[in-house]
Amino acid sequence: MKKNVIILTHGWTGSSVFTALLGEAGYWYGNTTFKKPDYDTYENLKLIELNNRLLTELDYTGSREHDIISFEILDELAHRATSIDLNPYREFIATCQQNKPWIWKDPRLVLTIRIWAKLLPLDEIAFMILTRDSEQSWITANLRRHIESPAFTRLYNAAITDGLKKFLKENQQDYIEFMFEDLQLTPEETIAKINDFLGIHLTMDNVKSVYKFPLYKKTKGPKEKLLAWLIYLKNYRLRYDVSSQEKLKAIKRPQGVIRAE
Repeated sequence: MKKNVIILTHGWTGSSVFTALLGEAGYWYGNTTFKKPDYDTYENLKLIELNNRLLTELDYTGSREHDIISFEILDELAHRATSIDLNPYREFIATCQQNKPWIWKDPRLVLTIRIWAKLLPLDEIAFMILTRDSEQSWITANLRRHIESPAFTRLYNAAITDGLKKFLKENQQDYIEFMFEDLQLTPEETIAKINDFLGIHLTMDNVKSVYKFPLYKKTKGPKEKLLAWLIYLKNYRLRYDVSSQEKLKAIKRPQGVIRAE
């Protein structure tokens, strides 16, 4: 019997393509998925809702997309989960189990997978870690106006991937790891590895049905890289100007006077 699949990723890794691809092999990603203006993420809306609820109940006040996530933060969130009602999460798992084999994909799992792991039948799950070439990830983020520096992208992605591997090692779970570029540049080899790991039979026809861009090349080329730099530098300059103005205001304020602006 096929194992269920959980994709773990830092985001901007083509995880929607991988999820759609596994959908071609019969994996259930939910009755309703989250759709962005230009594409379907294939993320189960109920999973997203419960992950958001879980983070609220755990009193997580950080920013998953803007903070480097440490092992200490992840351990603290898992510890806090001992004091909340987990029955709604158990009920969701029961629904998924009625639709086996199922697939989960939501970047919020970076923060919540340790809590879910206490409830899931881990022996029935296969894990996949998805990453991406750092430059391609940075270009994609900035083109979508998610402004961050190349250095932050590298550190952020590495920290999340290290945290996910630590989780899997602690729980003695095997996994398979891909970069998005593996599917783009060497699709035959990549689907062969997926088939072998999951015991399924994907073909190149399945790849072409879910991936609409040219294969054997990266999505973002020199033109997209230049545009990403222009977007980044423009926003960097805007932040610098705002910061400078705020500093100037602070210098001009009389000492001992606090103003709300």
